[in-house]
Amino acid sequence: MATLEPQKFVARNGRELVFRNLAPDDAESFLKFRSQVPNDSTHTMQYVGMTFPSLEETTKSLKFRQEDNLILNIGAFDGSKVVGYLNFRVPFHDHPWVNHLAQFGMMVLKEWWGQGVGKKLLELQDTHAKALGIQRIEAMVRVNNERGVTLYERNGFEIEGTRKKAAKIDGNFVDEYFIAKVFSDESRQWTPPILETERLILRPLKLEDAEAIFEYAQNANVTKYTMWEPHKSVNDSLDYIKDYAFNYYRKGVPEPLGITFKKAPNKVIGTVGCFWAKRASRGMELAYAISEEHWGKGIVAEASLAVMNYCFKEFQLKRIQAHCKADNRASARVMEKIGMSFEGTVRSSIFHRNQFWDMHCYAKVN
Repeated sequence: MATLEPQKFVARNGRELVFRNLAPDDAESFLKFRSQVPNDSTHTMQYVGMTFPSLEETTKSLKFRQEDNLILNIGAFDGSKVVGYLNFRVPFHDHPWVNHLAQFGMMVLKEWWGQGVGKKLLELQDTHAKALGIQRIEAMVRVNNERGVTLYERNGFEIEGTRKKAAKIDGNFVDEYFIAKVFSDESRQWTPPILETERLILRPLKLEDAEAIFEYAQNANVTKYTMWEPHKSVNDSLDYIKDYAFNYYRKGVPEPLGITFKKAPNKVIGTVGCFWAKRASRGMELAYAISEEHWGKGIVAEASLAVMNYCFKEFQLKRIQAHCKADNRASARVMEKIGMSFEGTVRSSIFHRNQFWDMHCYAKVN
């Protein structure tokens, strides 16, 4: 098994975990973990009443994996208790055509969902895969495992297809997604643009921008009409940069760019960007957010026009659209100001924060 130095990790609940290789001495704790997993969900291959290997068999299995330098067998430990697990393997390491790909499986106890455990396991996997020269990591995830699908997409995985009736659970068929993460040639990675306007510099986000983003993203007034919730800590803003922004950059998409003043280019006061709505139809969607202290100054309109002009030219677009909740008159005025035409209202199109919302649709066609 690949050598992984034990790493301490403070979860979002403030508790400290240790991530390290599973050793033969962890067999009993690992078996307890596996027996608890099916009580939490039906998202894995573990099921209630399943017959697990014996303690002796599990010890031998862990020892075998420990001796294979290609395998990564990581446990997230709360003291001596296993609360998360990831197994990474290179199934065709001796085949010249497919020795560049790897597969993995991951499980986390329900009490640790949403605490950053899965994300940390995937980060450790990436480091190991890159060290081996792996170019593709693949897995399957059940379609109804929405939290899992979101986690994987935020960490660079893409859905490549659907495996119909992949499982039959409690008499009901469940589909699975084929997901994969492909590592790009670093020398060919797309670089987000830096755009300038009369007052502004629009630039790619950096990890160092987390505190500035948190300043406005924690404001309930700013998030009143957004689809995302107020950030509760700087860590939320950091995750937004790493999981959302950087993921789009890897895909060659300028969403989001940080809005800064020319006189203070290191202070992000908002974001603006475009992402694909329908690539085949050459259509993107505009999105933006701005600090409350800068409302009503025309900053969002100025930034949006610059991004739209860039995207129309760079991606040879036919259309850029934008949506806002019908009650959000300020956002609608921005869309009108930048030359978008009102196309209509989709009634009760989303259910968010315990209510249905009508959505206004605007667009500019080239």
